[in-house]
Amino acid sequence: MPPKASLWTGQPDLVGLQLTLQPSQNFTLPSNYTYWLHAWFLDQIRQLDPSLSAELHDNQAEKAFTISSFLGDNTPIDRTTTSPGNRTIQFNANSSYHCQITALNKTLCAALKKWQTPTTICLRDRSFQINHRQISLPAITYPALWDNANINNELSLTFLSPTAFRKSGNHMPLPIPENLFHSYLRRWNIFAHCQFEPTEFLAWVNESVVLLRHNIHSSKAQPGKQGSVTGFVGTIQLGFNTKADRQLDYMQLAHTLIAAAPYFSTGHKVTFGLGQTRSGWLTPAITRSPLVPAQLLDKVGSPKKSKTPDLISARIAELQPIFLAAKKRQGGERATKAAQTWATIIAHQENGDNLQSIAKKLDLPYDSVKKYSQLARKYLGSIGNL
Repeated sequence: MPPKASLWTGQPDLVGLQLTLQPSQNFTLPSNYTYWLHAWFLDQIRQLDPSLSAELHDNQAEKAFTISSFLGDNTPIDRTTTSPGNRTIQFNANSSYHCQITALNKTLCAALKKWQTPTTICLRDRSFQINHRQISLPAITYPALWDNANINNELSLTFLSPTAFRKSGNHMPLPIPENLFHSYLRRWNIFAHCQFEPTEFLAWVNESVVLLRHNIHSSKAQPGKQGSVTGFVGTIQLGFNTKADRQLDYMQLAHTLIAAAPYFSTGHKVTFGLGQTRSGWLTPAITRSPLVPAQLLDKVGSPKKSKTPDLISARIAELQPIFLAAKKRQGGERATKAAQTWATIIAHQENGDNLQSIAKKLDLPYDSVKKYSQLARKYLGSIGNL
C-alpha cells in the first residue's frame, strides 16, 4: 500500500491528490488510454460509494472531478503512429509518472479522504505500481478561495496537456480570455453555490482582460473511444487594462477563478486528461512531449519561483539596455539605476512574483513599483517587445 497523503481537516470543497506511478515493464498503450483511466477511477469510487460513482458517471452538466493523463519525468515520451487511427505511447519501466486527481465538492473530498489507494493501476493488461500518494493542491473551501484571492497577484497559467474549448460545435485551441473564464465560471457557479451572471461578467472580461504574452503550441490528444482533439499546451500571462477596476467585484472574481483553475482544469474533457492547468509561468520546462518533467508537478499550487536566479538575472540583463534606451538622458547614473529597477520589476513579475513582494525585495513603496511596472509594460508594448 503506498503511503497515505496527510489527511486534511475540516470539510473542504476542493482538494488535489497526486499519484506517483512506475510501469511494471516497458510497454505501449493506445494514446486514448485516459478513457480506461477514467473508468478505473469511477470504479475506485464505486467501491467506496456506489451512488456517488453513479452520480459522477451520469451527471451530464459538470462532473465534480478531474483526472490527468500520466505526466512524466525527464524521459521523453515515444509517440508512434502506425496508422491514422492507431496511435500508441511508450512507457518506460525506469521512469516515474504522475497522475493528479482533483475533487470539486465536499462529497467527493470526503470520499477521497477515506480512499484506500490500491498498490497498482491496471489498464487492460498493463499495470503501473503506485509508489506514492500526496496532496498536490491544498484542501480548501470555496469561501476561503474567494477570501484568499489577491488582486495584486500575477495571472499566469501553464497548461500541461492539450486544452481546447467547444465553440459552435468545433474545438477552439486558443487561450482566448473569454473562453478561459467561461470555463472556470461554469464550474464555479455549479460547485461553489455562489452564482455570478455569466453574460455581464464575460462582457467585462472581453473589455478588461488582455493576453499579455504567451508561449504555446498546438498538440493533439485522443480523450475518448475515438476521434481526436486539437488543443494548445504552454503558458500564458493575463493582465487588466485601465477599465478593469471599474468593477472591483469582477476583479476579485477573476483572480479567484484563476486560483481555482488548477483544481477545475481548463476547457472540456477534463475528466479524460485534457486541460491540466498549473499556476505560474512554467514554460521553460515544457517540451513538445505529451509528458511533462516531474519537477513541474512539485510546483503545483505553489507560489515558488518557476525560474532559477540565473534565469531571472539573465532576463534583467536582457531588459536593462532596452529600458535604458527609453531614457532621454542615458549617460547618467540615475538613468542606469532606473532602467535596472524597471528590468528587475518586469523580470520578477514574469517569474510570477506579485508587486507587493517585489516592492519588499527592492525596499521601495508599493505605489512606486506599481507605477514603474505600468510604465515599463507600456514601453515594451510600444516597441512590440511585450
